[in-house]
Amino acid sequence: MLSPQGKMLIGFLCGFLALIFLISWFYRLLADPVYINYDYDAPDPLSELNASPYRDENFTSSGQYLYYEDETYTSLQGIDVSSHNGEIDWQQVKAEGIDFVFLRVGYRTYLYGEIHEDERFEEYYEGARKAGLQIGVYFFSQAVSEEEAMEEAFFTLEHIRHKQIDLPVAYDMEDIDYDDSRIDHVDFDLRTEAALAFCEKIRENGRVPLIYGNLYWLSEVYDPSLILHYPLWYAHYTDRPDYPYEYRFWQYSDAGEVPGIPEATDLDIWFVKK
Repeated sequence: MLSPQGKMLIGFLCGFLALIFLISWFYRLLADPVYINYDYDAPDPLSELNASPYRDENFTSSGQYLYYEDETYTSLQGIDVSSHNGEIDWQQVKAEGIDFVFLRVGYRTYLYGEIHEDERFEEYYEGARKAGLQIGVYFFSQAVSEEEAMEEAFFTLEHIRHKQIDLPVAYDMEDIDYDDSRIDHVDFDLRTEAALAFCEKIRENGRVPLIYGNLYWLSEVYDPSLILHYPLWYAHYTDRPDYPYEYRFWQYSDAGEVPGIPEATDLDIWFVKK
């Protein structure tokens, strides 16, 4: 038989092991990616089922604008703007044939990580709404963690809480080519996790998330097998896009000259099912 001291020692060891197990389980729970709610039984997003449905021969141009039309899809013309675009005459923009706009709701500074509302967001929102444009928003991210990305999502949700937002809420992380940036040394896995953290928080709050990026970001920086669970906004300044998977919006120019906007602006297509 075990002595009382032996029984106490075994009890102590069992309790210690149970504590270690609980700490390990809790740590794994905290460390799990926020996209744990994904339906992993869904079809592989990299399969041919998710291939781009758009064909080169169905794109047309008129002046600076590009259009798309086939048996399944048509296109609407749009722009995306921030305070850098200056004072905008939204009635002129609408008269030019622009159907929708993505407004920058806010941004995180690339050196110190401070979050700010775009200086003209409220002004732009009121003007675009009165002119009859459909409105989406985007946040310019420089998040270095999932927690910062969720902070950006909360900021965005708070600023659109009482607004009519017709289009998705986009996550836009980009490298800063002309200066050092706080994301320069953030590895690609963490950049993917930050994008997914933002999108999941947006989706949990009843909004439609969207991930913005060019071919390099969507193919190499982000993990395609994960980001393709969300709608994409593809950036490629050309007359024929080359991204192999499906996307809902295409930013095809950063040098648009739109009446009513004093500075060059981005031009976009929204692919709409008939």
